[in-house]
Amino acid sequence: MNDGPQELAASHRRGTPPGSMRYFAVLFAETPVRPLLHAFYAFEAELRDTIGASHDIAHIRLQWWNDELTLLSDGRPRHPVTMALAPAIEQRPADLARLRGLIRAAALDLARNTYADWAELEAYCVQGAGALQEAIASALTAPSEPDEAERRFAQRLGTAVRQAEMLRDFGHDLRRGLLYVPMSALTEAGLDPHSVPDHPGDPALASLLVGWQTRLAGEIEALSALLDARQRSRQAHGIVLAALHRRLLARIRRDGADPTVRADLPPITRLWTAWRAAVASHRS
Repeated sequence: MNDGPQELAASHRRGTPPGSMRYFAVLFAETPVRPLLHAFYAFEAELRDTIGASHDIAHIRLQWWNDELTLLSDGRPRHPVTMALAPAIEQRPADLARLRGLIRAAALDLARNTYADWAELEAYCVQGAGALQEAIASALTAPSEPDEAERRFAQRLGTAVRQAEMLRDFGHDLRRGLLYVPMSALTEAGLDPHSVPDHPGDPALASLLVGWQTRLAGEIEALSALLDARQRSRQAHGIVLAALHRRLLARIRRDGADPTVRADLPPITRLWTAWRAAVASHRS
């Protein structure tokens, strides 16, 4: 893996592609912290790209990133992304453990892990996306520490965003051998987990996914209530990200019950939604 500004820029484009929901969330954060947020998302993107490689190569890459985090903790990072993260780790060593959580979550994806129940799925989301958002929330309050409410907001935001992505990418993930719906939920719906990839249009599955969408939309809607006016202003990035994914869930429901069709928001809808959420986050 080669160093250099070009590689860092490429990682940023994968982590926060221009016009993407993550891009707009970072755009409405305070200017000085944006490069660090791009770096956090770039690290996440590097791990996601790793899962797309062949199994043996993916294992080698995950180990490489694990070793790279050890070098980062020693002040000797080699990759442009970890170099960009170095100031955060120096100020907040807890971020290193959060980044290792992302690697563990990626290893679960690589193993095509399934989840027994909603609690297990939630734990997976907390370990990966929840930890990432906690690190970002911490960066947004530096040099002071985030309040407990901000930490709770960030963790719940990360788990909700990851589940919204699961619903959006349901068909794509099935084709890659990834099924995130908990086994207990499938059983309760009268579905055989082994047959889901062959029958993604089953009405019972559609009903289960709609229920998941509805519950998740409610959870995202309630997130901002965790914060007071000062905290919402500091966590504008998260408020924007929540609004975008709430809008995404509405689009998924509007587009119908076929889970193999990937719903998404037009760029202008993303921009408008992000701007409105950012403005609202700064109101007292």
